[in-house]
Amino acid sequence: MSGIVLVVAKAPTPGRSKTRLVPPLTASRAAELHGCLLLDTVDACRREIEDTRVLFGSEVDRAPLEALLPGVPLVPQEGRGLADALRLGIERHVGEGPVALVSSDIPGVPPGSLTAAFSALADGADVVLGPAMDGGYWLIAMREADSRPFENIPWSTPAVYAVTRARCEAAGLRVVHLQAWRDIDTLVDLAIIARDPLLKRAPNTARLVSHLGPSLPEPPPLELVSSELLASSPWRDHIDDRLLWDGRETSYSYLGASRAVFVAAITAENQLLLVRQYRHPVRDWTLEVPAGSVSDGESSLDAARRELHEEVGGEAAEWVHLTTFFSSSAHLSLRSDAWLATGVSVGEAHPDEGERVTLVRMPLEEAVRTARRGGFAEGQTALTILLAAERLEAPRGEEAV
Repeated sequence: MSGIVLVVAKAPTPGRSKTRLVPPLTASRAAELHGCLLLDTVDACRREIEDTRVLFGSEVDRAPLEALLPGVPLVPQEGRGLADALRLGIERHVGEGPVALVSSDIPGVPPGSLTAAFSALADGADVVLGPAMDGGYWLIAMREADSRPFENIPWSTPAVYAVTRARCEAAGLRVVHLQAWRDIDTLVDLAIIARDPLLKRAPNTARLVSHLGPSLPEPPPLELVSSELLASSPWRDHIDDRLLWDGRETSYSYLGASRAVFVAAITAENQLLLVRQYRHPVRDWTLEVPAGSVSDGESSLDAARRELHEEVGGEAAEWVHLTTFFSSSAHLSLRSDAWLATGVSVGEAHPDEGERVTLVRMPLEEAVRTARRGGFAEGQTALTILLAAERLEAPRGEEAV
């Protein structure tokens, strides 16, 4: 059974591509890696399925993708966010035949996997999923449009595959699972695929990885056996992974959480804007910088602007990205961005329903002294304040947006 393959991609662009690898890679080298993965994935898909197209997200990507992939049909994504892009990608094309959506963050596809996916659909499967080692999926294929596998998914967390599988099972959809494959997001991912014999089928990626060889870390002696979703909520998911570590089976439970932002907001009067709110897990009131989760289809900067407006009614004249960090890498997958907002004016706050926050203005110098002596119980707030102080004391750079 033949079908249509849509490779979900954006143009390789420094500063937008593979940012988790920057540093140690330069932004240019990370974009080059992104381009290699895309080329190898499209080539691998076309070897199995002639009708392979690229589903791209922004019109600014069209020209670079046309130059990189001459002759490959380009299809613009519709809607807002990943859920819409995937759901509508299938809905708009399934009238021509079964559709497989494939990630472009992988080094090609496992040999025979697309043929197997379309054969499973021909045999009566409603959905085919290709699980990724990071907890997401590298392929989803359907023979009829159905929105339920894309509803209320915690995108960009290790729970994506498990929650999607649960959504399919709850909807009574028959699901077939393909071979697990690896997304390339970290240096460890690169180190692992560098030792995979299948990498030779992805020649562009293989050449680049060979140049990086000495800088790659030793991969952990780890194999993911299975991943189970223990509990799920709109904010976080409890996941239990079964692992083979040095040949010994073990388990690791942790929380999957969507990406978040933290904002050091400073007014023209050099006051830092903080919010006081009750945090149930610690049974106490905490003093924090404005913060919150990044929604599907939202950039980190857009989320920072939204949270500042919602929590303190703030609007900033200038924004600077400070860093990206993991909040507690042993316990949850939360990956956060710290932002500096200056020239902030304060208006009416618009907190979410059920969210009770009180605005606290603190002179910046006092806030920095408090952070340096350990006076903020909320560690992410302390880090954001200290990074903001460091940035404000440094010569002005080009990071402002």
